[in-house]
Amino acid sequence: MGVVLIVAAKDLAQRARDRSIFIIGIVAPLALAFIFNLVFGGGLSDVGENITLDMGVVDADRGPISDAFVGILSEIESDGLIDLTTYDDEAAARAAVDGGDVGAVFVLDAGLSDDIQAGSDGVIEVVGDVDAPTTTQIASAIAEQFAVGVRRGTAGALASSLAGVIGPEDIAAAAAEATTAEPALRIGAVPAATRQLDASTYFVAGLSVFFLFFIAGLAVTSMLDERREGTLARLLAAPISPGSVVAGKSLTSVVIGLVAMTVLVIASTFLMGATWGPLPGVALLVSAVVLAVIAIMTSVGALAKTPEQAGNLQSIVAVTMAMLGGTFVPISGGGFLERLSLITPNAWFLRGLGDMAGGDVSDAVPAAIVLLGMAVVGGGLGLLLIRRTVRL
Repeated sequence: MGVVLIVAAKDLAQRARDRSIFIIGIVAPLALAFIFNLVFGGGLSDVGENITLDMGVVDADRGPISDAFVGILSEIESDGLIDLTTYDDEAAARAAVDGGDVGAVFVLDAGLSDDIQAGSDGVIEVVGDVDAPTTTQIASAIAEQFAVGVRRGTAGALASSLAGVIGPEDIAAAAAEATTAEPALRIGAVPAATRQLDASTYFVAGLSVFFLFFIAGLAVTSMLDERREGTLARLLAAPISPGSVVAGKSLTSVVIGLVAMTVLVIASTFLMGATWGPLPGVALLVSAVVLAVIAIMTSVGALAKTPEQAGNLQSIVAVTMAMLGGTFVPISGGGFLERLSLITPNAWFLRGLGDMAGGDVSDAVPAAIVLLGMAVVGGGLGLLLIRRTVRL
């Protein structure tokens, strides 16, 4: 064990004098995450937040049907889903839509209640902004759902009349009462924690693992460098086992990876407002992903015969896994691509953080177990390959 620490200490001293380690491990992930957050952050920042739609209403009817409809809009507004503005006439409402003040307005013409109670078709007109299609569609859905309720109320009143419960003269009143009555079943929003990272955390986490791949490749490239320069042969001439050399250089990558990830977690929390989650869970996932990435890159680098070949192969693997793992663009939808992403440590690290964001530390354990499994399999394969390739 002492030899392993000596080899690791020697490599750490060398790497500490290499400024590129600080750039690759800390500066580049933070800088790119900040840029990605500025460019793409809006697409993620609204997840889990309430969205308020601007709508308006013109009530020229002032009857029981229009009062019921306006009352429903007021309830929706009280739930925080829309911001409702009342206009005196249709011209003012249309001007508000044209000016972009509201996305859609409901126009309730005079005589709407009389027409419906008389058995005629009443019309609730929806005027929408061409630049606010979502608001217009939702407004149309509200009007259509209200119309369904009115038709049901009318049908219920007619059925009561046929059954002799009410007289023909009471049909209109019964229909109006059914339309304006409180529903027997009310469906409301149920608050739930979202299992998705905010934009800042997502991009920092994804890019930190991406650059971790380049740090992880140091274990193999360092041995290949020393073999070419003859240092490795002199090292093995001493009473040092080949396994100690591999373990010492791998330990160097582990220490640098853990330090870089720790600095990124702390720096992104204070500089970008990233929210990583409970510290024990974050520590578990960070440790697991560092071991998994180092094991994978050791296996890949061991296939090369020169440091240049190792660097090229590792770069290809790093970029491929970043793209498949959702580092640059979130992958979702449950399709083939999302299932394919689960072969990467990137996806499992992001999944673990996301699960923990919507739960607690225990929700990070499944992802950590998968990452540690990758570390065991990749580490075992890498150890076999690197013994043959480096000829220890």
